[in-house]
Parts: sequence; C-alpha cells; structure tokens
Amino acid sequence: MNNPQQTAPAPALRLIFEYEGDSVRLVSQHPVDTVVGDLGAGAEARPGDFVVETRDDSGQRLARVAAHGAFLQSAEVFPENHTEPITRVNVEARGAFTVVVPAPADATRIAVVHVAPPGREELREGATGPSAEAARDVDLATFRLQR
Repeated sequence: MNNPQQTAPAPALRLIFEYEGDSVRLVSQHPVDTVVGDLGAGAEARPGDFVVETRDDSGQRLARVAAHGAFLQSAEVFPENHTEPITRVNVEARGAFTVVVPAPADATRIAVVHVAPPGREELREGATGPSAEAARDVDLATFRLQR
C-alpha cells in the first residue's frame, strides 16, 4: 500500500572517482532519483574514514556520505594450495569507487575528504585512542558540480 504522505526523493548525484595514491579524479557525475543518508545527521565519520561532501559556493558543508571501499591499501592473496590461509598484503592505493550524494540546489562543489587521525599533540593525556572530536578533515580533492 502506498503512503500518500511520502515525499519525492531529493536531488542526488552518483559520482564515480578514480584514485592512485592520494591523487583523485572525478570520472563522472549523473543525477539519480533516490533517498540518500547523510553522515552529518548523527553518525559522524571516524578517524581514518574517507567521505565525500557536497558544499556551497562559500565552502560550507551541506551533506557528507561515507566513501566505502575507497583508497584500499591492501589486497587478499589466495594461495595455490587451498589448505593454506588467505593472506593480506599491502599495496599502493589504486582503484575506483562510487558514491551517491545528496545534491541540494545550493550545492556547487564536491570534496573528497580523509578524516585523518589526530597528531600526537592533539591526543588527550591518558586517552586510549584518538577521539572523533580530535580528528581533522583533510581535503584530498575538490571538484565543481556540473548542472
């Protein structure tokens, strides 16, 4: 049964990126009709995460979504003998990833961001690990939206 109270999906964009090391390239952007969750509405990104943000002309963040599977720096290696364990090896970050981001009317830019762990000086005395508040955002690349 359809709910007459449902609203139409907000504008969104499917973005495809390629990366090698810390170099990022926006390959394509296509409008899509779907509902997209925003990390900023409660669940914040943790240190080490990669996110993609939509921003307005002044650089203000409008929405933020996780970039799952972006900047992978390891790969599984399967042995020839199936009785041996699968191992993981470090590799250069290289590949592609796709995200769908909210694209409100005032969005003009896209940013790929690494939520970097804090430096040693930012860790609180006695802390067992970095806190989300101490993490800092590092822009890896920004792109203009094509509308």
